[in-house]
Amino acid sequence: MKILFLNDSSLLKQGLASGFSPLDDIRYLPVRLPDWEDRLAEMLRTWKPDFALAEGVSISTLAGKLFPLLRRYSLPLIYWAIDDPPDWLRMSRPLGRGASLVLTPAKECLPLYKREKIRALYFHFACNPAFHHPTEPSDEYACDLLLVANYYTSYAQRKIGLETILTPLRLGPYHLKVFGDEHWQVNTDHYTLPPNIYQGYLPYEQLPCAYSSAKIVLGLHSVIDSPTMMSMRTFEALGCQAFFLTHWSSALENLFKNHVHLVWSRHPDETSELVRFYLSREDLRQKIARQGQEEVYRNHTYQHRIQSVRNQLEKL
Repeated sequence: MKILFLNDSSLLKQGLASGFSPLDDIRYLPVRLPDWEDRLAEMLRTWKPDFALAEGVSISTLAGKLFPLLRRYSLPLIYWAIDDPPDWLRMSRPLGRGASLVLTPAKECLPLYKREKIRALYFHFACNPAFHHPTEPSDEYACDLLLVANYYTSYAQRKIGLETILTPLRLGPYHLKVFGDEHWQVNTDHYTLPPNIYQGYLPYEQLPCAYSSAKIVLGLHSVIDSPTMMSMRTFEALGCQAFFLTHWSSALENLFKNHVHLVWSRHPDETSELVRFYLSREDLRQKIARQGQEEVYRNHTYQHRIQSVRNQLEKL
């Protein structure tokens, strides 16, 4: 297959692309580039890909120009609705109407797409064992607790996770490091982190090293009541053989086992207790981290994901 990615995000380059066969021809044309229309038209005339693929907000502001161009050349578009379910109405539905196929990590959205006569398949995040694996730890990232996440509370359930996981640890006697966007320093919620905790933005290429250098990796989710949707960091952290502590969600309980593959907390006080316990038990941290990695390598790689939909992709 010849596949044109309309973005060059780390999620695509270090993640999804790894699920395709070495015989597949993958090329990238980020539609944020100023000359993307001319370059795309040239690629469609000369290279003639089998389909284009875009994820999330990457095409949200230019769909009015993109969709007619794809229709002119009869090129199918696959839209990966990575912000389902909370942004289904605002973003996934209108963009899905211009796609030949929608991939969603939220199974509960499938009936919604069907109602709108939009073809959709279940397709979750995953890990890439060639990238998401343990590395030599680094002093730069060494700490008791590590969180890699951007700050936002536009989703109410993410705020619950923030209060459950991070708030009880901000002032605790732990070496805590948080990497993410600048909104950790300035936001309308006045939820800020001191300079010794906020470490700036982490380049994605450094993610495996950072996860390999922390004793406990923390996780935040924007959705807790979906049966499947969770943060992509879950699969990535487990792939890196990190000991992963996050807040409970229905999806976590459906896909993983508590204190076997990872650990979840339902309350700030429980978070504090879990951190105190597991920081004193390196043997258990290593055992759970190893079991978590085995689980995602066995069932949750991008090769697994692409294999589950490849027949449908080849029919586009």
